[in-house]
Amino acid sequence: MTAYDVLRSEWGKFHSIRATLGCLAGALAATAAYGYLFGLADARRYLAGSAADRAAFDPTDTGFRALVLAGVLVSAVGVLAVTSEYASGTMPVSVAAVPRRGLLLGGKAAVVAVVTLVAGPSMALVSFTLSQLSLAARNVPSAGLGDPGVLGAVAGAGLFTGLVGLYGVALGFLLRRSAGAVSLGTFLLILPGMASLFPDAMAEWIVVWWPSAAGARVFAVHPGSGGLAPLAGIGVLAAAVLALLCAAAAVFRARDV
Repeated sequence: MTAYDVLRSEWGKFHSIRATLGCLAGALAATAAYGYLFGLADARRYLAGSAADRAAFDPTDTGFRALVLAGVLVSAVGVLAVTSEYASGTMPVSVAAVPRRGLLLGGKAAVVAVVTLVAGPSMALVSFTLSQLSLAARNVPSAGLGDPGVLGAVAGAGLFTGLVGLYGVALGFLLRRSAGAVSLGTFLLILPGMASLFPDAMAEWIVVWWPSAAGARVFAVHPGSGGLAPLAGIGVLAAAVLALLCAAAAVFRARDV
């Protein structure tokens, strides 16, 4: 089979898996719900805050926070694109049809990457719009799509979700079980949210350098002096995902299906 044939085949498999489509729909719904709720929570904090807190308030921080949580469902899309074949017993058939395992892995990864890359900006628009409406409804400063840097952050959401989808693909090939891969993927994605449980030095490192935290810097409209620059952050996430994909390819080639 040619690379084009593999892509057509993998696309057919992908959109026939109801769970992946359900995860994508769930991710969009999650960004809508969490976007609104984060706006509501930040509005309350703003209204209860001091003058210094109000002066430092950045409504764009609220706009994209939901995408990190929705990333759990995006990574599950990548996982299920792989593990569904192991669960149904069709992976040996796929390997027989495409003996070059790297090509088979690449085909799955390409399909997941394109779908999640396209889905990201839509999710970002929904999250940003609802969060800003929630802020404005309570007479709290809000931002608009025309504000400097906002559209760049929306476009960056595609890079983030595309890489998170590939992260799920890698875990799917490494673990071969949906429950294990989704559980591990979720834990690793939300680890920065638990940074306060670790010693201070380690917590600081996690918040800055952990791949999911670093990648989320691509949403920073006003990066400030703390943390990585947006491009550097997404670069850290890309390097981590590439390393996982290389490990997945090596394991896939060496292991019986």
